[in-house]
Amino acid sequence: MLLLLTGSDNRTSDRIVNHFGLDVFRLNFDLWSDYSITFSPNSWEIKNPAGHSISSKTVSRVFYWKAFSYPINEDKLVAAEINYIFREIYSWCVSRGMQRGNPFYFHQVCGKINILSKAKSHFQTPNTIVTSGTSMDERIGDLVVAKSLSSEVTEDYKAMMTTLVDPECLDPGYPWFLQEKVESNWDVTVFICGEKLFAFQRDRSSLKGIDWRAEQQCGRDGKEWIFFELDELNTEKVFNLSEELDVDWGRYDFMLSLDERELVFLEFNANGQWGFLDPLDEYGVFDQAVKYLS
Repeated sequence: MLLLLTGSDNRTSDRIVNHFGLDVFRLNFDLWSDYSITFSPNSWEIKNPAGHSISSKTVSRVFYWKAFSYPINEDKLVAAEINYIFREIYSWCVSRGMQRGNPFYFHQVCGKINILSKAKSHFQTPNTIVTSGTSMDERIGDLVVAKSLSSEVTEDYKAMMTTLVDPECLDPGYPWFLQEKVESNWDVTVFICGEKLFAFQRDRSSLKGIDWRAEQQCGRDGKEWIFFELDELNTEKVFNLSEELDVDWGRYDFMLSLDERELVFLEFNANGQWGFLDPLDEYGVFDQAVKYLS
């Protein structure tokens, strides 16, 4: 049985549950109090209000999907204790070779700057610098964008999107993740799922800003991304970088160079969304994900 660690309001998890039926147990972090959990050094078992259960005897694979992105409205200590229980159960499964996808702590082990350093040997990458407590005295490009390293939200749940900035106006006491702005007409994203790659592109001409995520609709009633033919060379590069990162799941973000000859590497998201790429199930993305999770 697949143990799915997620949150209650997640369409991707809804689709996974609808497909697997009784062969999946959905454990929603934000609804933790709805479950009955027992966990000892010898065994563990979890039951939901409907009577469906999973245990150390019946679990065969585990998949983390955005669980800790869902806040729980509890005392700080209580929230930390629940978080610990979820991580313990997940780690129990991982230590027994049941992991699918990437762990929630992937970027804590291999962060964005380290990934960029590995990607440089495979793809063109923009000039990048991280500063804290110092003014930026290194020129990284004519135009500079600020991004978030952690991808976390503020206390009032606002996210920092990629933003065009003037480096001379930045507060040197703040931690900044700055990159040379890449000029491009197309965003390209590549989802790696097991032994397959799914590449899609999005036209940037209609964007009001510079970060497509701020304008992403993620609906099933329209296609914002179109299929991108990944050539043999770039296919090999993605697989080689994936081998170096030791991953077989995740989403790579690129921009296509203005002459449309090169993919410019931006970042790798170990647990990036992928359902929006093929909303009408034309290219087999969900079917491959199901095969991978099985």
